[in-house]
Amino acid sequence: MSVSGTLRPIVLVVPDGAGDRPYGALAGPIPGRDPDVARPRTPIEAAHTPNLDRLATLGRCGLLCPIGPGLAPSSHQAHFALFGYAPEQFPGRGLLEALGEGHDPAPGEIVLRANAVSVSERDGVLWIDERPDPRTGYAPYLADAALATEIDGVAVRFVHTGALQGLLFLRPLDERPLSHFVSDADPLHDGTTVLAVLPLEEAPDPEAAERTASVLNAWIRRSRSVLAERPLDTMLVKWAGSATGFTPFPRRFGMRGVTLGSGPLYRGLGAAVGLDHREFGTASDTETDVAVRVAATLELIAEGYDFIHLHTKRTDMAGHKKDPARKAEVIAAVDRALGPLVPLVERGEIVVVVCPDHQTPAAGPLYHGGGAVPLLIAGGVAGADEVTAYGETACARGSLGVVRGGDVLPLALDSADRSAFLADRMTGHLALGVPAAGDLTPLRAQD
Repeated sequence: MSVSGTLRPIVLVVPDGAGDRPYGALAGPIPGRDPDVARPRTPIEAAHTPNLDRLATLGRCGLLCPIGPGLAPSSHQAHFALFGYAPEQFPGRGLLEALGEGHDPAPGEIVLRANAVSVSERDGVLWIDERPDPRTGYAPYLADAALATEIDGVAVRFVHTGALQGLLFLRPLDERPLSHFVSDADPLHDGTTVLAVLPLEEAPDPEAAERTASVLNAWIRRSRSVLAERPLDTMLVKWAGSATGFTPFPRRFGMRGVTLGSGPLYRGLGAAVGLDHREFGTASDTETDVAVRVAATLELIAEGYDFIHLHTKRTDMAGHKKDPARKAEVIAAVDRALGPLVPLVERGEIVVVVCPDHQTPAAGPLYHGGGAVPLLIAGGVAGADEVTAYGETACARGSLGVVRGGDVLPLALDSADRSAFLADRMTGHLALGVPAAGDLTPLRAQD
């Protein structure tokens, strides 16, 4: 593989949820500290990672707070930041779900996930008696239930997408807008109350958010009467989203990009920001799961892609098992599969970025943690610092310092010699990467 000019491709490797805290059960020597002293280590530090350590040696390292210090994001929120967008631009997960399922909302529509539960009324309040996993189970009656309606000048339609869930679309029938800045009704477990949908305090249009919340609360109550004779007799809503305006990825960064994340959520996220998608599923064997993506990465670069998002969910899945040693083994398997990328970095042909999207603690009660995760950027023209191992402690000593998700791509662009000179505006949109020829608008000789 050869590099055309100096515009090196960028490969963003995201071992989902690989970041973690140190555990006494993984105690051992930490690179850069006294080699004879056993200290609590994170799963990354305990894993055998010669390829990641080599990349760290070749590049610059630091710590990444995906959204902000101490904040525990979801994967899709963290990825939105890693793809170069501000948290306040996030369009809501409902939009990503809809795009990933192939149900694009119409302009002005709000879209949410809706899932079936069993409820009962106690002292005038709705309680959840049973909340099955909405991704499994069998409820074909949801496809035919009369869940479409009109409420307060808003057309409501439901699309059953399988199992116990579907997509709910709200479309205003008058001039009053709706807003996706509303809270969730689903508390994610049973034995508690259904939550009232509320307008979010940060909603840019409080009146639109209040109207949307009111319509959704009315629809939840109506679903209970429509499904009254069914085992799961009420629909809950969550993750409101809508199409919002921001510069698509190819125009903002001057790169043709593709995501290799698995499933509808990453397909939808790619569609939302302007990345192509390649689906490989999630292999049960971690090394195979990553190796398939590494091979595809090399092929996609040869096809002319400038940016590849190489993502594996296996590390996050291991973290949720609450077994630090097992998570370390999975991280070692990821490292083995990344081997083919190392010589390309050594030859200066590509820039590789490695960072988890968040912490997934392998012990304790938290689903995701808010701590910083290790970041490395290797290859290109930016040189290397003194860090020689990949891990939380080692990367904390790196030259990149502590950065946020939105900083990662600009740093990678600089390493790849792809940064736009901000003093010259050759496009109407803000271009952080060298604009592609097709994004430049020539002046015609005659109007």
